[in-house]
Amino acid sequence: MRALAEAAQIDGASAQIGISRTAQMEQLKYAAIIVSVLPILFIYPFIQKYFVKGVSVGAVKE
Repeated sequence: MRALAEAAQIDGASAQIGISRTAQMEQLKYAAIIVSVLPILFIYPFIQKYFVKGVSVGAVKE
């Protein structure tokens, strides 16, 4: 009976470790997304005028 109780405690502990590892992987994934998007968000306002100019030139028919 004691062995079963100890085995249950070990399984419970490993399940908690698995959950925390999954949470850490999710956090790492979301951090990578944020780090990859931030440069685009900071640079876009400075080069937006070139996008608008290119769209305007492309829309003119001759």
